[in-house]
Amino acid sequence: MTSRDDRSLSRRRFLEIGGAAAASAAALSVGGLDGVSRAFAAETPLSFQLSWIKSIQYGGYFAGIDQGIYKKAGIDPTFVSGGPNIDPVANVASGRSQIGDRPIGPLVVAREKGIPIKVIGTVFQKSPYSIISLAKTPITDVKQLAGKTIATATSGRPMMLYLIKEAGLDPASVNLVPSAPDPSALVSGQIDGYAGYSTNQGVMLKTRGVDIVTLNAHDLGLPETTGTIYAREDFLKDNRELVVKFLRATAESWRWALANPEATAKLMVEKYGNPGLVYEAQLAEIKESKPFIEAGPAATKGLLTLDMDLFGKIIALYRSVGLVKGDMKATDLCDPSFAEAATKA
Repeated sequence: MTSRDDRSLSRRRFLEIGGAAAASAAALSVGGLDGVSRAFAAETPLSFQLSWIKSIQYGGYFAGIDQGIYKKAGIDPTFVSGGPNIDPVANVASGRSQIGDRPIGPLVVAREKGIPIKVIGTVFQKSPYSIISLAKTPITDVKQLAGKTIATATSGRPMMLYLIKEAGLDPASVNLVPSAPDPSALVSGQIDGYAGYSTNQGVMLKTRGVDIVTLNAHDLGLPETTGTIYAREDFLKDNRELVVKFLRATAESWRWALANPEATAKLMVEKYGNPGLVYEAQLAEIKESKPFIEAGPAATKGLLTLDMDLFGKIIALYRSVGLVKGDMKATDLCDPSFAEAATKA
């Protein structure tokens, strides 16, 4: 997964696109498509906005297409690529896509700004977001950040400052600089640490023969989920059965992908992923991702299940760094009933 600078969607912008959103939601509701009743359609179309480009971090979704799992559920999903110039939350908020995925941070911020979205599931129960350093100059404790240059996305800066302050360090003692998607600056010695994903940038470095050390942010007291699935509240209200079927098929798809990592990596490289993907790196990433996807409630309640206590802690953390100012609760941000229904036969 790639940490990107997250562009927030203002309340004003949401109101500007509200008319388009309503029209799009109506056109894509279960009741009709281009004037044709869905009762006569073999499969219901559904647009899903990906947070980043098509790669193995979305392998489960594309395995579901390839294995006919979504087709069996009566759904025809389109997974829309994200990227550096895409605002995924805005695309879902405007109705261009009905569902999307994102690290939880931008979703908390969007909800705080009044954007009516709800979290309904999550692929990565524990985020692999980490401070990555070279094994020859390892960072094994937050206190060691003093005097170091650390690359981080703008969206991750408040969280890094939180860690630094909690460790009793002067924030001025750590040089935080903007990060690029590729962590090569770590190898060249331009930076001492890179705040990114052990399943993505970490794997990227390992497959280049670079020995690294990772310090997981979740383990340091920064709870986060990623691959977090969300949708507009009005779409969820009007399409409950469709959403539950989608989540059920998605959980089955990810189970298949995790059980068949070699086949899934091959699918992404040869058929579904962006050009230029390397099989060895894709295979390493999905294997590295498995324990993060199967963590928490996924182990006992099923994949995608929401840990409401965890989301409460996430909101509290974002409140402590000033990104949440209101009285947001986990039930305001999340609706666990969709994933719970999806786990039932």
